[in-house]
Amino acid sequence: MTQPVSETPPADSAEGVPQSGDEKDTRQTLTPDSTTRSARVPSLSPAPDQTVVPHPAAYPEHVGAGMPQVRPVRSEDADDVPSAGGGEVDDVSGGKPSADTPPETPGEPAIAPRATAAVATASPTTADGPDGAPVSSGGPYADVYAGTNHGTMIGQFFEAVERLSGAPLPPQWVDQELADYVPVTNEAELARQLQDDRVVVLIADHFGSGRWTTALRLLTTLPSQPRTLRRIRREPGDAFSTEGIRGHKRTGWILDLRDPDDSIPATCDFGLELRHIEDLIADDSHLLVLISTRLWHQIGHGAGHLAHTPQPPAQTTLFTALLQSAGIEQAKDFATDHRLTEQLANLRPGQVKEHAHTLIRAAHHYRSATGRGITPGSAGFEAVVEAACNATSGWMDVLATWHSHPQRTSYDRNYLLLTAVYDGEPIDSVHTKISSLAQAFDEKEPAGARPKGQQGPGLIQLARQIEADPLPDGRLRFPGPGFAEAIVRYFWRDRPELITAFTRWTAKLCLELGKKQGTQLAERMIPWALHDLQASRSTKLLRQVADDWAQEDALAPHAHDLLVAAILDPQTAQLVKNATDRWTGQQDTSPSLLRTLAHVFQTLTPAQPALMLRRLGTLASSQKPGVADAVGEALNTLFSSEKLRPQVRQTLDSWFTSNDRALQHAAASAFVHLAAQRDPAGTPSLLPASDAAAAPWVVRGWRTALETEKPSSAAHDACAVWLDAATTRPDTTEHILSTLVRSVHDTTDPLLRGQRFLNLVRMAERWLIQGGDTTGLPDRERVHSALMRRTKHADPHHKQGSEEDVPTGD
Repeated sequence: MTQPVSETPPADSAEGVPQSGDEKDTRQTLTPDSTTRSARVPSLSPAPDQTVVPHPAAYPEHVGAGMPQVRPVRSEDADDVPSAGGGEVDDVSGGKPSADTPPETPGEPAIAPRATAAVATASPTTADGPDGAPVSSGGPYADVYAGTNHGTMIGQFFEAVERLSGAPLPPQWVDQELADYVPVTNEAELARQLQDDRVVVLIADHFGSGRWTTALRLLTTLPSQPRTLRRIRREPGDAFSTEGIRGHKRTGWILDLRDPDDSIPATCDFGLELRHIEDLIADDSHLLVLISTRLWHQIGHGAGHLAHTPQPPAQTTLFTALLQSAGIEQAKDFATDHRLTEQLANLRPGQVKEHAHTLIRAAHHYRSATGRGITPGSAGFEAVVEAACNATSGWMDVLATWHSHPQRTSYDRNYLLLTAVYDGEPIDSVHTKISSLAQAFDEKEPAGARPKGQQGPGLIQLARQIEADPLPDGRLRFPGPGFAEAIVRYFWRDRPELITAFTRWTAKLCLELGKKQGTQLAERMIPWALHDLQASRSTKLLRQVADDWAQEDALAPHAHDLLVAAILDPQTAQLVKNATDRWTGQQDTSPSLLRTLAHVFQTLTPAQPALMLRRLGTLASSQKPGVADAVGEALNTLFSSEKLRPQVRQTLDSWFTSNDRALQHAAASAFVHLAAQRDPAGTPSLLPASDAAAAPWVVRGWRTALETEKPSSAAHDACAVWLDAATTRPDTTEHILSTLVRSVHDTTDPLLRGQRFLNLVRMAERWLIQGGDTTGLPDRERVHSALMRRTKHADPHHKQGSEEDVPTGD
């Protein structure tokens, strides 16, 4: 159905979703909809047609072959964005959801669950693994209430960032996105318009409406396949022109503007731009725009005929198709059960998808636990429905009833929490760990102490008390999908005053367990912390976990992964970016967290170069231990990439001449770290390899660094590197002195000339006095004297033949 464009935004529209501060905590009742986290980040422009080079990892050993298989949700789960678990979160139109508005959940109308490749393709009799064990889910979705998280591996963050920066989408990956596609009802209409007009705009009010998979489907079913598919984004406030995508033949473009904080200036005439299709025709290319209704009403004037809303199938139809795709024979019976249909009513496609995932997991859980069938009317059918209903409600009623039992003790509660942290895996010295947890909570009541001898319940009774079945190998089988995480989420909301003690205790436990078990525990905590972030819209817990982990070398890579995943999730991206921006300027932020943030910004630079380089520039001025070194390492890694170097150079160069002093300061801080880098021969990396003069942007970089109030320690270090090279490498002396002199005088703007000269004198004097092991004092005096003399002579106000011309150090 064509959507007209109004001349004025809706009355309830707003410029963006309000973001909470660190101190805000609007935790809501657990629901099934604070689920999958996504990893979508904005990017600037399409990458050239070349092999995608993965971005260097900030923690290469962590992301290497030993990287475990726990993964965050893929960035590409378009419209697969959970809401805040039914929390009080503004929707994209800026208004508060009504009491009966279903919360956001991940999902697409066109993607059926792939709990496993076997489940998706095999007959129902092969749905379970060998010996009755459930087939481990290997599909690319993430189930909030699953004990393990399914989606893009954390070690593949860098691949995800590449896909979001305009690089070609791998055909195999696209096929996986479209596996088990369920068409939207207006697909034929959309396909015809795309062929006729070359451009289609898919609009929706909420995530989970099917825009992403619908776009992929339309582009992959165009005549004359195959085509190259590319996804592009714009940073908030950037304009868009079809000229920017000119020259890429037979390309299917997806301009992704679904983020609630996306914006395009009204002055760019976005609607009219979409009607200029000459370049698309010449390239035999097509463009899909994914956008919120709010933003489209603001910028879509003149192109209303291009806008359509994907029309998904009915909820029960979609639910049935998703279950059938996973090999559930009783799909129609489940889809017509009144307890499930009540839950499906008014859900968006993404929410229907997540409900289907939950029921599929409940069915596999029951069959692997009992070996019995789930035919309609049987005890198995009833058990699966009950478990699915409990899981989609976050097990809230079950856990509330358990905790409120009049004879429940803190020992029981701590045991429950401990089993959740271990996700049902065997626990060594279980009673000792329960006592350790009690001590962390500062419990002094006798009820928290372990009974002596055979007093009190044993492990089997304790397991049965928490609705779990103890297995012979020491593991626990929980009553249904997502039970372990539900326990932790219940604790976080029921005992918020103990969150800090709990996160510190789990961080310590990770270290005590050793690398393998500690890594597994940390990676279980990552999606749980992110789900809490989605639900509460508060970054307090996120910061607490990241800070505790960052202070331990073994856990710092997991802190990095946690923060990257939070920024890649479109539901929390702007919230976390705002929070990390505040953290970099707060005095109470620990040096370890700042060092971790440097690696986080490095990881995300390919997708958001301007924003992340500015963050690195801000961090570079930090005086806290090791932070400047971490920034220098990050910038050097980015600049060493042939693919990223032009972006880094172009961004910094534009900041050198900006009227924004904050940008200039950030650029100067970033530049001096690059200037301090040496090649293997000890020559500054930014010096030209030939006899050519230094690049103009290098001169501008030094000029900006010299215009600060006083040189930073990093600037002193960079100057020392250059003057050391001028002393020990005579072939570089002329280039180095010329570059530094030009940075002081080679400008038509005479302002701050004196400041630049004063700071150059300060840096050269410190280098002369402090020196280093590689240079002798006479050699340093010779270079210092030459630099001072040449700088004075180059001053247009310098009087020739004055006493100042007399050499001072020769």
